This record gives sequence, structure tokens and C-alpha cells, in this order.
Amino acid sequence: MKKLAQLLSAIVYQNIAVILTAGIIDGIFGIYGWWYNDRILLLLNPIYNILLPILLGYTGGRLIGGQRGAVVASIVTYGLTLSSSTPAILGAMIIGPCTGWVIKKLDNVVKKNLPGAGYELLIGNVLASVIATVFTILCFFYVGQMFTTIVEWLTKILETIIKSGWLPLTATIIEPGKVLFFNNIINFGILGPLGIQQAKVLGKSIFFLLEANPGPGLGVLLAYWFKMKDEQRQGIKLATFIHFLGGIHEVYFPYVLMNPLLIISLILGGMVGTFTFQLFNVGLAALPSPGSIFLLVGLAPKQDMLFIFLGVFLSTVASFFCSMFLLKRVSNSPNINENLQFINLVRLEKQTKRSKKDMTENITLTPIDKEKAEKENISTPININKVKSIIFVCEAGMGSSATGAAILRKKLQQANLTIEVQNSSINEIPEYADFIICHQRFYSVVQKTVPKKACYPMSSFTNMKDYDELVEKLNNFV
Repeated sequence: MKKLAQLLSAIVYQNIAVILTAGIIDGIFGIYGWWYNDRILLLLNPIYNILLPILLGYTGGRLIGGQRGAVVASIVTYGLTLSSSTPAILGAMIIGPCTGWVIKKLDNVVKKNLPGAGYELLIGNVLASVIATVFTILCFFYVGQMFTTIVEWLTKILETIIKSGWLPLTATIIEPGKVLFFNNIINFGILGPLGIQQAKVLGKSIFFLLEANPGPGLGVLLAYWFKMKDEQRQGIKLATFIHFLGGIHEVYFPYVLMNPLLIISLILGGMVGTFTFQLFNVGLAALPSPGSIFLLVGLAPKQDMLFIFLGVFLSTVASFFCSMFLLKRVSNSPNINENLQFINLVRLEKQTKRSKKDMTENITLTPIDKEKAEKENISTPININKVKSIIFVCEAGMGSSATGAAILRKKLQQANLTIEVQNSSINEIPEYADFIICHQRFYSVVQKTVPKKACYPMSSFTNMKDYDELVEKLNNFV
């Protein structure tokens, strides 16, 4: 189930530019916009009804079945859009991966059962075209109507939930889920598609605000800032700006994991914010990604802006005071130095002191070092002299990993080190990566995904001391 949710979230966030474009057009020229223009609004129906579903289907097909799966999935999705009286967004997110899976299985069968070489391309293309034809006709006559009925049924359920007054209780699921790094699954895999469907009908959706509200996390970060001493506030200050202005919410998750009781603060802040949004009937025209206050305001209808500010402010206040009550004096911001040591770099440092020649040799760990590495949750040997590419990874490859990569890239430039630093999702780690950095929660997942790569887990991507220490060690060996 988790893999399915991750797949759906990947399909949405890889097409977020199209969703934001439609939201901007609707936010500026729509019925709630600043300058209503019915001619420009003619762009929206083709985007929602044809372009977006085909792109979602294409992406789903590519993620499962590669380029051939993507092409066939886009053709099948086109047939789906022609027969659906509502935007085939949810249908495309299901049909695309299913078509890609069929094409993938077909390619495997063709490769294994061909009697001779040289016919793979011919037979593969012909069979793919036959599948595309059959699936497109089926979607055009039957599947499109079925998804139309399902969407209409879901729309009635959503309207009932919104009007019932129980919507604030969703914070009891959303806020703990975010801290456990299910934020992208919740936002892109569940709330995003529901919000897109609702925004197409109403011009805005409250579902875009449920996970994206930065207020609860901001309250926790401000409480930490007040509890820390002056010399310890650099990391929390950076995290606050990245979270609220940059929209990268993952930066506050480690602070909550240090004191799990703070989840209560997040839930309280989320409930207050959602209640305020629901009370004043506000929403956004598109899915804000990342969840920056700038995007929340920019995608809000003009009459909703003040109330969205109010909802964010009240959720921040509620979370802040609850966090102040739950927090004791904080000794420091999240730091990996106490419980995580970079075994490979330390060993290389010792080798360097013995002989410069050792810097050009492959370093292997002794049985004692290996046992210590396993206890410390650190991956085994790496030849630092060959590190030319460092990859920061997170679940979606968009938020916290992009922030960490940007910070390290700047640190390396200041140290005159020519190491390429990029970011990616866990499922798309490039083969050329020499060294991988991830949050410690994803360490075991990264090891299973790329077991032969060296990986360095961090507890926070905003602790400058950890970056300085890492760069110093890399400077000695690269």
C-alpha cells in the first residue's frame, strides 16, 4: 500500500508545474481572480480535461514500464479523456501505471521467448500498438464512464465531509504522518488529486491547505528558538526561514522527533488552522509545492488571502504555546555528532597521518570496524579519492534533499572542492553517484535500494556544524 501511495505521489509531483500553471491562470483570471477574463479561461478546460490526465498517464506508464510504457499509457489515457464527462485525473493515475506494467511484462516475455535475435524491436512495437489499440477502445467505451460515476460519487462524499464540520480532525492523521516523512504521500498521493478534482469544479479547494499549512511547524520551531541559548540558535533560525519562506517542511521533522510529545502541538495547530479555513470557506486554486507562505498567498483567491493568513497565524500561535508548555530547556539543535560517526572518513584520517601513500589506496575496514559500523548504522568502505559526485536523497527528491544539496554545494565551493552535488528521490538514485547522504530515517531504505553505494545518514539537514565537519574531512582526502 505504501508503494502504491509513493507511486501516486511521484506521478503528481513530477507534473506539479502543469497544476501550478492551471492554478495561476484560475487565480488571476478565474471567477475568484483579480481580473476575470472568460477568453483566457478557455485554456483551463483543455488543461484539466486533456493535457493533465495525459501527462499523469504518461508519467505513470514511464515510472513502471519505461518510455514504451509511457507512450502507450498516454494513448490509452487519451481514450479515457474523450469518454469522461469529468476530468479523468484519478483515472489517469490508475490507468497509466497499469498500462506501463502490462508493457513491462510484455517486453520481458518477448525478450525471453524470441527464437532468434534482431526481431525484438519489430515484435515489441507491434504488440505494444495492439495493446494500445485494445486498451484505448476499452477506455473509450467503458472505463471512462465508470470513472465518471466514481468521481461524481467521491465528490458528493467530499462535500458531505466538508459540510459536516469534522474536517479539522484530519490533523490527527496528517500531522503525525508528516513527521514520519509521509508528507509527500499525503499531499501528492491523496489530498492533491482530491483537491485538483474539486478545484476544477469550484475554482478552489480546501484540500490544498490541509498538509501545506506551515503554521503548526512554525510554532514548534519558534518554541525551540525561545528555549535555546543565543549561540545555539543558528540552526533553528535557518530551519525556520527554510520552512516558512522556502516551504521545505521536512526541516522541522527532526526537532519533533527529538521530543515526540510535540506531535500534540502539531495536531492542535493543524486543527485550529483547518477549522479557521473551513469557517471562512477558503481554499487555493492549485496545489502549493513547496508549501511556502508565498505560494499559499499567491494561489489564494483575493477575497481569501486575509483568512488564509489568519488560519496560518492562529495555527502557529496554538502550536507555539503548546510547544512552550511541552518543551524543557533544549541543550542543542539536532546533531548527529553524539550518535552517528562517519567511520570511513575517520579511518581515512588515521591512515593519512601514517602515510600520504595511503591516500591513494583503497581503504577497507577491519572486522572490528565493520562491527562498529553496523552498530553505528553506517555503510561500509568507500575510496574517498574517487568521490566526484555526492547525491542528497529524500523520499520525493524535491524538498529537504534540495536544501541539503544547496548547502553542501556552497560549502564545497567555499573550500574550493570540485565535487558535484545533486539531489534525487530514493527510488531514482543515479548509478554514477559515488556518495549518498540521506536522513537517518531513510538509511536502511537507501542501503536496500543501492547496497553497493556508501551512504552517510544525517539527523538534520540544517545543522551547519555537520556540513563544516564533512567538508573539512573531504578537503583532506579529495
